[in-house]
Amino acid sequence: MSRYGLTNFDEHPVHQITEAFGAVTATDKHWNDGHYICLCDTEGKVQMIGLVRLYTNNDVIDGFVCIRHEGKQHNIRLSRRLRSDINTNGIGPLRIEIVEPMETVRLVLEENEYGIECDLVCRSTAVPYEDQPTYTRQGGRFVASRAVYEVVGTVEGTVTVGGQTYTATPDKWFFFRNHSWGSMPGRGGPREHGAPSQHRQERTQALRQWVLFRMPDHGGFYQTMDRNEGQRLQQEGAILFEDSQVEVTEIEHDLAFYPDGPKRVKSGTFALTDENGTKREYEFEDLGWVYCQGGGYFGGFNDGLGQGVWRGEYHVEGEVWDASHPQKIVEEDGTEREFDHAWAESFTLLRSGGDVGLAHLEAVVFE
Repeated sequence: MSRYGLTNFDEHPVHQITEAFGAVTATDKHWNDGHYICLCDTEGKVQMIGLVRLYTNNDVIDGFVCIRHEGKQHNIRLSRRLRSDINTNGIGPLRIEIVEPMETVRLVLEENEYGIECDLVCRSTAVPYEDQPTYTRQGGRFVASRAVYEVVGTVEGTVTVGGQTYTATPDKWFFFRNHSWGSMPGRGGPREHGAPSQHRQERTQALRQWVLFRMPDHGGFYQTMDRNEGQRLQQEGAILFEDSQVEVTEIEHDLAFYPDGPKRVKSGTFALTDENGTKREYEFEDLGWVYCQGGGYFGGFNDGLGQGVWRGEYHVEGEVWDASHPQKIVEEDGTEREFDHAWAESFTLLRSGGDVGLAHLEAVVFE
């Protein structure tokens, strides 16, 4: 038996290193692997994000569910020792089950002290979009790597929040998820001891978009980075069908933000032209946003250390925020707070021709 302990995954003949699946080649504490699921309904009653992520070298697994409902964001964050049960992708009442790889996953949050629950089956309706793996070096020093793929589809099941239970149906509820893995600083605890970069990066205002959407007969993904003066720094994307995809070669957009500042997108349009010359045009309007901070991003745990940090054999925490303002939250004790970053997951109703769909639409302005 491996000194790391055998797992159920070791039964499959797909090993790529001379160790059991409980080990990875990287020694970096920032190495992590996990599923991130977003979902919402066309009536705008519920917007939700959930995650379960493994930090193999820290022996930690953590996760969260954040639900927006009637202008409030309900958060629960959980953590435990990974190798107390490495075969189960779950922490206490929270788990993600891979029912059928690339086809069906199940997100479950059982009854808990924070009053939110869900049991949701997410079925893919299009082929996944596989991003190019990225490797980042600064001054010759390796600092990060990431592989990821994106999936869209329909949702069935129930969500309980604010004392109400909603039934998700595949005609009105859609999901957007990604599975990512790699060495990603910001997860697994703060970076320590390494020298700061010698090369100061020029800060230029830029708009980053990361959009994953589903319409009745197709899905799609695109991401862009545009400087304030209109220069396109980066773009990629594809239209996703049940058994194929076509590359997006041109991306146009026109966005309107809430008047309190360019942090939350309110409405807009985008158009995608594919490699065959077909142009698809979409209009969208905001249904609500969920702050990633509630799931532990950006040091969002109570101890300020962020995701992937050892907090004991089992740990759970959470709260409810008034998140009705497009830039700040009001905590349960009445304290107003504005995060020092612009990040939130926006959910939008999407229209194209006579069809209605949904989109997970990040539109973040970097100052």
